[in-house]
Amino acid sequence: MITHSRKEITEVLYGNENIIKKTLETFSWIRRSLEGCVDHTEVRMHVTTEPIWNGLNQLKEKGVKLRVVTEITDDNISYAKKMMQIAEVRHLKGVRSSFGIADGIQYLDHAISDKDQLSHAIISDVKAIVEAKQYLFETLWNIAIPAEQATIELEEGVEPTKTEIIRDTKVSIAHAIDIIKSAKKEVMVIWATSKTFVIGMNSGLAELYTYATHNGAKVRLLIPNGQDIEHTANILKMSVPQVDIRIADKNLETKITILIVDRAEVMTWELRDDNIENPYQAGGLATYSNNKSIASSYGTIFEVFWKQTELYEQSQTYNKMQNEFINIAAHELRTPVQPIIGLSQILLSKRGKMEDHAELIQTINRNAKRLQHLTEDILDVTKIESQSLHLYTEIFELGDTISNIVRDFSMQIKGDDSKRLKINYDDEAAKERKMTVNADKARVSQVIIHLLENAVKFTREGSVTISLKREENSGNKNDQTTTVSVMDSGSGIDSDIMPRLFDKFASKSYQGTGLGLFISKKIIEAHGGKIWAENNRDKKGATFYFSLPKFGNVSK
Repeated sequence: MITHSRKEITEVLYGNENIIKKTLETFSWIRRSLEGCVDHTEVRMHVTTEPIWNGLNQLKEKGVKLRVVTEITDDNISYAKKMMQIAEVRHLKGVRSSFGIADGIQYLDHAISDKDQLSHAIISDVKAIVEAKQYLFETLWNIAIPAEQATIELEEGVEPTKTEIIRDTKVSIAHAIDIIKSAKKEVMVIWATSKTFVIGMNSGLAELYTYATHNGAKVRLLIPNGQDIEHTANILKMSVPQVDIRIADKNLETKITILIVDRAEVMTWELRDDNIENPYQAGGLATYSNNKSIASSYGTIFEVFWKQTELYEQSQTYNKMQNEFINIAAHELRTPVQPIIGLSQILLSKRGKMEDHAELIQTINRNAKRLQHLTEDILDVTKIESQSLHLYTEIFELGDTISNIVRDFSMQIKGDDSKRLKINYDDEAAKERKMTVNADKARVSQVIIHLLENAVKFTREGSVTISLKREENSGNKNDQTTTVSVMDSGSGIDSDIMPRLFDKFASKSYQGTGLGLFISKKIIEAHGGKIWAENNRDKKGATFYFSLPKFGNVSK
């Protein structure tokens, strides 16, 4: 059997009347859809040419699906709004095509003369041509934005939003550089992997971030953990100190790098292979959007990860401090327990009078007190953490309390041959000035003892000087502050410890648990006072201070 295929025809039409006539003939048989692009200069012609406008309205009434892509401008916005009443319209900046596709089987392309007349048209039902134009239309339709959004932005003077896919990495990277340079408030980046960050650094990121910070933008980077990442991050920090960097858990690694600028623009890049050093080859498909809702949403995601990383860093620091404390506490507990057990066994095996074994008994007693001191510190920390540290206040002479504590310490130092140390305190001057405070006497004494123990521990020879003074705040006699200082000539405060000196578990050696200063800080703050420390500028050692209001607020 012989079959005859339908002959495919392409024809050219000339003149306004002939083209309108052919267009209306096409309208007469359309049943499903009419879709296409309209040049921004021709939107008015479609609405004001009565036969065409009436024909489009009749198609709408028959239920034909009408879709139009055009560029909406100040000149055509009123006509575009009329078109939106009968068709689904989308805006695409720069579109210059004028064609239509009828029921997916016929294509019509036309040109307009300087006199707003249709001058030339091409009509074709060649399948390959129609399918090519259909593909072009769908591509333009998918990247265009709703006309409603475009008209609002145009009327309100807002820059039209756009979302686009960029396949050329050279184009996408160049665009990223431009928007980072335009940043006014902030630049946020979530790097896909640590290697992609290194690739970026090797491509001149430091200079780009320097430019952004000089413009007043705050730059924050989230980088998944990886090999040598801290070294590379430190290089950037040295070059651009204003950049805020956080190293996130390696589980944050993805295949996408995200850039958010001023919460108004956002770009994403697909990662092809971060083993390739060339950024143009390592990166893949990119997307860009200046839609503020999208950019703001990505900004929120960044903030969530930023906070999560902060908590992760805090937990890592806490775990490290906790492990250090466990090691230190185990050492501190073992140190007094061993002589207590060992010497007790020796003492049990001895015969004779108790006086003959006074040295053994004193050693046992000293280590038992050390063990009791550590136990009390741990109990105090528990009370502080559970917010059950209570103060029992009374009015007392702080100078007398310090005199008694200094007297006890001086006696202890005399019995320690390893210390060539003197404690200085002018108790007569303190008595004359009547340093009366309203505080918990036992707890304030505990703080003074902690500070003296700390000073004596790190000072093998020289002196420890305690001073006491009172100052009026703003010249008000009823608003006075009493300050105690403990200055030593010892080794001073280690630079690594200084930032967390009064934190829990802060210690760099097995000479203590690091709890004493933490407890002291909480006790002083509960009295409404403050505590601080500094290394001595002109001399060796350090000075610790704490201040108390004369009759201040006390947290009970």
